[in-house]
Amino acid sequence: MALEVKKIQSLSAQAIEDLKAIEKIGGLEHLAQLIEELKKAMADEEQLRAVSPMLPPYFAELRKNLGFLLGTAKSLQTHGVNRTKDIQGLLDQLSHIK
Repeated sequence: MALEVKKIQSLSAQAIEDLKAIEKIGGLEHLAQLIEELKKAMADEEQLRAVSPMLPPYFAELRKNLGFLLGTAKSLQTHGVNRTKDIQGLLDQLSHIK
């Protein structure tokens, strides 16, 4: 099996573009704000229960899931940056091969 340098270089360049899109995941500040507002609302559990007994556990579950989502998005951004560097290193190595 021959090393297809041109194909790997082309796919690497395309992959870098994909990773750049992942790195730009943003606009999640509203999620963070919602998490904080839910936290504040949960501070007065009595009031929430007065509205509906289901609200406190629902708010807690929603906060947990949104927090997980926000953490995952930040992790994905970090991986995007790191893998871009890795692929760029690969392209640098392959640039010496004709």
